[in-house]
Amino acid sequence: MAGFNPENTSAIFRPALQALANEYADDKASKKFIAHRAAPKFMAPFQKGDYPIFLRENFKKRHDNARGATGKFNRIGGEFGKGSYNCENHGLEFPIDDRKRKEYANLFNAESAGTRVLMFQMLLNWEYRVHAAYVAAGLSNTNVSTAWSTVASGVPLTDIETGTNTLSDASGVSKADISLIIPRADFQEMLKTDQVIDKSKYTFRLGDGVQPSQLEATQVAAMLGIREVVIAESVQDSANVGITESDAQIWTAGVMYLAVLAEESDDINIPSFMRTFINAQYTADLPIVESYRDETAKSDIVRMEDDTDEATMAETDLLAYKLTNT
Repeated sequence: MAGFNPENTSAIFRPALQALANEYADDKASKKFIAHRAAPKFMAPFQKGDYPIFLRENFKKRHDNARGATGKFNRIGGEFGKGSYNCENHGLEFPIDDRKRKEYANLFNAESAGTRVLMFQMLLNWEYRVHAAYVAAGLSNTNVSTAWSTVASGVPLTDIETGTNTLSDASGVSKADISLIIPRADFQEMLKTDQVIDKSKYTFRLGDGVQPSQLEATQVAAMLGIREVVIAESVQDSANVGITESDAQIWTAGVMYLAVLAEESDDINIPSFMRTFINAQYTADLPIVESYRDETAKSDIVRMEDDTDEATMAETDLLAYKLTNT
């Protein structure tokens, strides 16, 4: 049964709140968070296990397919590396105080509001883990030719083309299968460079109201000839509660990634730099949303959980390319 969680027998599964959480994630939050694209989900059959790692040999080695003198064909080794995943349980709770529920009853539904807060936090944590996995992947770094903040001489189109060519040669995929993950600040700097402005004049009908500084991600992807441009702009406040805010982008400004990424519906054999493994033994649908009563706090508690792990799926530098704008 979707959402069934045998460990929480005292809690009540809330399918309506689960639907609300997913609607919020698909609509509002999908514009803010990019973990669903940077590490597409995959339903894993077990809580932990092994998965195949794509090797360079699978993509770059040419095997002679001529029929031999004995009438036999050469055999490809078909070897894969091996990685391991281990899904962990993550969760948060939101108390709905009886008094507060009544006080604001005419203004909003407290359970719905609490569910949206929980979903936002779950997505924020997923974003943080995916970014940390990218940082820990050990990718080789390439600096841009000239900092893109130098608008007259910065050449972001050339820098990215160098990266897509390198990644295409390494993996064997076409340029059209490569995605660019780029922090918001770098995307904005890119649009202000003379190179992009000049390219825009010949790519789009600027007389139709298209302004180079206001190009959208899909338009830049078309200009680059790649699959998609994914703009990272999620923010977290790293200061303790009660301390002056200290806001920082989760995806560090100045660090970009070109990557081969699967769709969430793709099987594990489709090349993808990173995937998010979901423990199918724990749940058939995420997030799990339940509620229970805490009489000592005179509150109904809404609980949200998942059971996941994030893992790279290929040899270093095979399906991803790191580009630094400094």
